[in-house]
Amino acid sequence: MAELPGLTTLRAEMARQFSDGLQSHALAHPQAVPIAARIRQTGKLLMLGMGASHWANRMALASYREAGIDAAAEVLSEAMRAPQPDRPRVTLLTSQSGNSGEIAAYLERIRDHADHVGLTLNADSTLGRAVPCLIGQGGREQAFAATRSILLTLCLHAAILQELGINIRPLLDLLETADPLGVAPPPEAIERLRTCSLLVLSGRAQPHSALEAAGLTFTELARTPSLALELGQLLHGPMEMLGPDMALVLVRPTGGDTAAVTRVAEAALSYGLTPILFDLGAHSPVNGAITIALPDHAGLCAVATLLPAVQRLAIEAAAARIGEGFGSPLRSTKVTNGEAP
Repeated sequence: MAELPGLTTLRAEMARQFSDGLQSHALAHPQAVPIAARIRQTGKLLMLGMGASHWANRMALASYREAGIDAAAEVLSEAMRAPQPDRPRVTLLTSQSGNSGEIAAYLERIRDHADHVGLTLNADSTLGRAVPCLIGQGGREQAFAATRSILLTLCLHAAILQELGINIRPLLDLLETADPLGVAPPPEAIERLRTCSLLVLSGRAQPHSALEAAGLTFTELARTPSLALELGQLLHGPMEMLGPDMALVLVRPTGGDTAAVTRVAEAALSYGLTPILFDLGAHSPVNGAITIALPDHAGLCAVATLLPAVQRLAIEAAAARIGEGFGSPLRSTKVTNGEAP
């Protein structure tokens, strides 16, 4: 049987995300230097984006804080309705297309663009023309659901973070040597997502942000509900909803959070639910869980390790679920206008 056209397009985007990411990082360096210097001078950074762009900002958030920056990542549409106090800070606008309705509305309402910078794949866009931007290489993303653009945005953040003193060498080494398509998910993991009534994704710390992005990817492509909750949020009540008809994806890191993720996986099994466990490093097996082993990394490197693996699971399961017409939106467009009157 011929491969679904939508799946072919998504795989092509993912196949070049690491090489495009490395090029994006290298070419962004000259502009990243003054941006980082200004962020260091103010000590404050506000990152704004929508959809996958927001989740990409979330992936970098902890690293900015590690660099000593008072950083926050907010949904742009919410930030326009509850703006921050007018204090010195750098505002970073993230949009893969650079043309979303929220970006255009924000730039129209905020006439003073001083201390505003952007991250985009489209230099000739509303965002690219309005403020200094770091540009992701390789052109705009063609597939409906965001994949490659997320990794490129992470690499643009890395260019700034490098100038703020964060060691990104492990991330660059990963991008030079790892498979950009990620680890192949076992058939039983795909089947869990293919048949589930709801996908729940949960983890701790920086890697959890990759699950937030993957949840959006699955919802868009599979037209099926997903819910990404940080592990503490999952434990504060939503465990009540878990049942055998659902799929649960967990990320188990090394360190102090290993035991908590293990307990949730074991609890899920007792509810008749088979969890899918992405293991960042070698851990004792959880009997009955579907385990996908990944290298032991932390920080940005952990995000870049997990992201293509969980993307691949979400995409292949969604393709199996939808079949003909996969990757073609029914109610959405690639560039949205959530601020239309």
